[in-house]
Amino acid sequence: MKALRSIRLIRCNLLSAAPALCCCLVIGAAASCLWRGYATILNVHLDVLTETADKLCAVVASRRPLSAQGMAEYVYPAQRGREFLRQFSGNSARPSYRHFGELLDRYEALFRTVDALRAQGRDWQPELPRLTAERDAIRHLAEQIRGELKTEAG
Repeated sequence: MKALRSIRLIRCNLLSAAPALCCCLVIGAAASCLWRGYATILNVHLDVLTETADKLCAVVASRRPLSAQGMAEYVYPAQRGREFLRQFSGNSARPSYRHFGELLDRYEALFRTVDALRAQGRDWQPELPRLTAERDAIRHLAEQIRGELKTEAG
């Protein structure tokens, strides 16, 4: 009987500690992401944003229709980029930080242009040269930021 009571107490203590343990794990995971460093995380954002801009232009070129729900896929990377800027605001004096903000502005403008064309039901093809030029400008800015990260590090 005492053994059963002990098992129940242990199980109860473990269950009551589970939320705190989960919270510690989440905080630890978030801290480890931030610990990886500004440059590493920024490079990931640059990769995702440039690849997503490529994909958006490829969809426009293919004439495949986009739904309002499908456009969410293109919004999310910019939202994560803005979150990065908030998390690393202590780096705001860095050229790479400022230029990343500009890259996000350009990416969001590209997304908004495509979304407006989608909502209006207009033919996207006449806009394709302008959209691809903007995508190329985003890629160029990403490469500039990568260069700045190298000079800032050393």
